[in-house]
Amino acid sequence: MTEADLAQFKNWFSEFTCRYRYDDINDQRNITLKERHTKNVCANMLEIARAHFSNSNDILLAEAIALFHDTGRFPQYDKYRTFKDAASVNHGLLGAQTLLQEQVLARLPEEERQLIIQSVKYHNAYKIPANQTAKTNDFLRMIRDADKLDIWDVFIELFSLPEDQRASAATLGFPDTDGCSDGLTQCIHDKKMGNLKDVRSVNDYKILLLTWIFDINYEKSFLLIEDRSYIARISEYLPQNDDIRQITAELAVYVSKMAAGCSALSL
Repeated sequence: MTEADLAQFKNWFSEFTCRYRYDDINDQRNITLKERHTKNVCANMLEIARAHFSNSNDILLAEAIALFHDTGRFPQYDKYRTFKDAASVNHGLLGAQTLLQEQVLARLPEEERQLIIQSVKYHNAYKIPANQTAKTNDFLRMIRDADKLDIWDVFIELFSLPEDQRASAATLGFPDTDGCSDGLTQCIHDKKMGNLKDVRSVNDYKILLLTWIFDINYEKSFLLIEDRSYIARISEYLPQNDDIRQITAELAVYVSKMAAGCSALSL
């Protein structure tokens, strides 16, 4: 892959997103959210890739994957007016299908095309499928990290806004009620990622975001989590009680150790 390829992909993506423009202020707010998200995920991906890869080709591939990872969000919202996959369509799969249908990657060698398609297709899967090549698995883990880093930023900003100024589709229609589900806080004690199917409220969704820490893969990603204070910043928008203080402390210790290069197996 070359710089010229990436420039062409950026031009296509800009033209593609311009197809999704709405007079309704709420609809356009949701689309703008995803455009900004893509830009920020590209920046995160470059930081992780430059710390991990030693050759420019892999870094270009990493940026292309980040550019395309949420391609499916735009037709998803256009048809269903939601970002909730369970109520509409799997946006990773839709993004991969869109790239194939529009032959966006035709200029690339087959191996690189497949690597990008698989990374887009499975970037949002609960777990990475076991049948991926080692190289695809590497890029998949990287885009999943880069994606989560910006999703945390998106929601921290969202929670700081009055409800009538928020991108309405971002919280997936969950009610903003008091309390949190015990099952999701237990995931943090057990050091495992929670599942969206267990979310019942916006507070639950915030806890789910925190459990994503246990699906982070690269030391550079943990350093960024620590530098950007994601745990403390998300926790500010949760009920201030002993349970929340305990899980916040547990997460902070885990991130600190992983940022220092410790293996999750040893924790």
